[in-house]
Amino acid sequence: MADGQDATTGDKAALLEEFAKLRHGWGLEATNLRGRIGPQLRRLCGVRADAGDREIRRRVLAVVRELSAAFPEPDRLALGFALATAPGTQLPQLTERVDLLAERFSCADRTARRRVVRAFDRLAEEAVARLAAGPETGEDLDKDWYASRLEALLRLDCATPELIERRTIVSRRDGLRRIAIRFSLPRPDGAPPGAAAADATVAADVQQGARIESREREGEAHFRFVLTLPRPLRQGDQHTFTMVFRVPDSQPMRPHYAFVPLLACDEFQLRVRFDPQSPPASVWRFQRVAPRVLNDRMVPGEPLELDEAGEVVLDFSRPETGFGYGVGWAL
Repeated sequence: MADGQDATTGDKAALLEEFAKLRHGWGLEATNLRGRIGPQLRRLCGVRADAGDREIRRRVLAVVRELSAAFPEPDRLALGFALATAPGTQLPQLTERVDLLAERFSCADRTARRRVVRAFDRLAEEAVARLAAGPETGEDLDKDWYASRLEALLRLDCATPELIERRTIVSRRDGLRRIAIRFSLPRPDGAPPGAAAADATVAADVQQGARIESREREGEAHFRFVLTLPRPLRQGDQHTFTMVFRVPDSQPMRPHYAFVPLLACDEFQLRVRFDPQSPPASVWRFQRVAPRVLNDRMVPGEPLELDEAGEVVLDFSRPETGFGYGVGWAL
């Protein structure tokens, strides 16, 4: 046990040293990254010996975002500022980025530096755990990727409701070829459990970037679609595809749309287009709502104004997994 603990301590110390070297200067925006990452980071991120700056940058960033997905926001910000990956932090010196972080947190520079050290210490712990676990075997269609961006357009001005989702995903392993996407159609407000569940259905299609391999129904009104990508992805590779979901005219729909991420998602943008002939009485934004609350009748929040196209557009940064983000309306 002592030998194992010593090895773990040594791995963590080595990773901390390599992370410290990486975040100095331009951070991940630097050139010649091949000479700036050590053997532990190479192994952790699956960096090949012939990898160029662009591939190294993508792979390291993908792993850092994945390992820190459950971190508190201050820790994630500290990592992003230190590595120069957060918007507006592409500066040539780490001290400049720490100054920006101090301004963001309204704290002293010394406190901001301690936040950076704390965040990387926690990141190194997660990295050591992954290295100790060894390479994963088999495929996990639900966990082998995450979304760097999801753009959802819900059209309520059509004959039947139509949802268009454009996802940009990032592979978490080499050889990713299949993923799973979920869609739920909860029973309408006031309906008893099981009501209309047997008839609940949704039509799904891929507009570009993948094809549907299989469709499964899970529970009363939850659907799982297995997609095959056009080519295998390597760890850190990005790929964009677009899916369309249509609700049959006879199928009631709850007066809200909620995105409940089960995997990390960096950015989520939602646009809802209402029927100009039948505009809602009120529209409101909600975020970080527990799924059980989504199953109840929603309490209206601060009202939103429709634009001249009858639309509302909302942006959510890093929505937390397991909680609902979206728009509700009253007719």
